[in-house]
Amino acid sequence: MTPTDFVEQLYRDFDWRFNEVRRLQNIITREGEEAARDELRKSLIVVLYAHFEGFCVFSLEHYLTAMNQASITCGSAAPAIIAGAFERVFNAMEHGDQKCKVFSKSLPNDAGLHRHWRRRHFIEEFERLLERRVAIPNDVIDAESNLKPDVLRRNLFILGLDHTFVDPYADAIHNLLARRNRIAHGEDRRPVQLKEYSDYEGAVFEICYHLIEFLDEAYRGERYLRPVPEYAV
Repeated sequence: MTPTDFVEQLYRDFDWRFNEVRRLQNIITREGEEAARDELRKSLIVVLYAHFEGFCVFSLEHYLTAMNQASITCGSAAPAIIAGAFERVFNAMEHGDQKCKVFSKSLPNDAGLHRHWRRRHFIEEFERLLERRVAIPNDVIDAESNLKPDVLRRNLFILGLDHTFVDPYADAIHNLLARRNRIAHGEDRRPVQLKEYSDYEGAVFEICYHLIEFLDEAYRGERYLRPVPEYAV
């Protein structure tokens, strides 16, 4: 996937979400009474958050897919990417039930011994594993029901990206999520005035635009590759 194709797909996904939100806004403005418009904006808060979470998850999965399609070997990948590519290997090594063949009968219940054998087997196979092509499953990206700032940071960290990108937007995400949850759960029936909604929408669109720029730069810069060491001359 070329960098141009990569970023164009991000913009296409954002555009249909943006247009849907704006169409709903236009419908609400046709209400003659201001009180009715304020009531309807409660549902717009729910839709706005849904598109925020949906776009963030799509964007990170899109980056992951593009990275997988780059067909790089684990040996050339950044450490975070290797960790993701080896997820099943590590799980089998640490939590699997495969037993050392030498002692499978004489010491069948020696968990420490068999765990040591699995680690030893991993080390023996390490060079071969580094020759594998990177293939990280999409399910490593998890919004955990609510895309809180720390959840977004977690997903960026797993992809080897700078999770501090989220820091300037943490308060806005918290506030939108809290208001959306209270509305969706029926705990908050207060109307949403235009100023309040506009603040939420402005923050969401700004975050999404910056996420596009951030991922575009990361993909163009091949941040998924192992950095080339700088040797002193």
